[in-house]
Amino acid sequence: MRLIFSIVLFFYCWQLSGQTCCTAGAPVSSFYGIQTGEKNTWIINLNYEFKSINLLIDQNERLVNDPRRRSGQSLSAKIDYIVSNKWSFSAVLPVIQQSRKTISAEESSLGIGDILLVSQYQFLRKNDFTFGVSGGLKIPVGQRDHRSDAFIFLSPDMQSGSGSFDWIARLNLIKEHTGIPFLTSAFEVSYRDNGINNSFGSTSTFNGRRFGFGDEWVSMLSFNYQWITGQGTFIPDLSLRYRHQERNVEQSSLAPNSGGHWLSLPFGISYQPDPQKSLRIYTEIPLYQQLNGLQITTSFTAGIQFRYNLINKNKPSVNLKI
Repeated sequence: MRLIFSIVLFFYCWQLSGQTCCTAGAPVSSFYGIQTGEKNTWIINLNYEFKSINLLIDQNERLVNDPRRRSGQSLSAKIDYIVSNKWSFSAVLPVIQQSRKTISAEESSLGIGDILLVSQYQFLRKNDFTFGVSGGLKIPVGQRDHRSDAFIFLSPDMQSGSGSFDWIARLNLIKEHTGIPFLTSAFEVSYRDNGINNSFGSTSTFNGRRFGFGDEWVSMLSFNYQWITGQGTFIPDLSLRYRHQERNVEQSSLAPNSGGHWLSLPFGISYQPDPQKSLRIYTEIPLYQQLNGLQITTSFTAGIQFRYNLINKNKPSVNLKI
């Protein structure tokens, strides 16, 4: 009986507000940082990511026999420009596809997401230690008028864009361990101040409603190890990621079934055949959630990244993905 009640409540809340499972637009937190390298260097990054969003959580309890299916995919292009050993800049443009299947309907959306602009400054880059800060702005150019087959606006979390300007700040520390050659650790913390879309779902006869995703804190501790072979360099990496998101804003109230705390384990491996190119595959699995009310959330993430250095042919400094 509790399961049936929870599922009914879940579908009711879903119609009221976008859930914390996947805020509109690509998951840009993985793009906040810019890799270090030689000055006057352009770097092209392509990233494909798939999210299975099929955990139904009531606070910290996992519910079973969930009748709906949800997934998201994104293909993001990122261009970095390293001006000097201090300053670098980046721009990201994603294309996002999302699908949701319930007992009564199937919904999907495909469109261009919001643009992210980032600047990064390295305060300290000395020997085996690096300290940098990043600042970013997400500009709402993404599509935010996706509708169902019945011509009804899809919920905010199914839109390609959020319709809001979002501000991002980030600190990053990188340490190369001389006692253990080729081992690198990093710690980062970022804050995303999500704005408000004051006219979500607006039409010629309706001014829309006020909606905003909750502000977000993310901190992550990462390790990687360089394994150099005759065929190139392999770099396995392992991280522990904590994320906290505030409740979403719906009209002038806080949405009850949104926000919370997540702990996850990202890991992957990179292959560098030469200093210009890098290919990485990765996944992220959830370890623990403490959520506000009943929500759907990510069951696992998998992706592949490709990086190409356009100008610099010299071997860049050893660094962790940032």
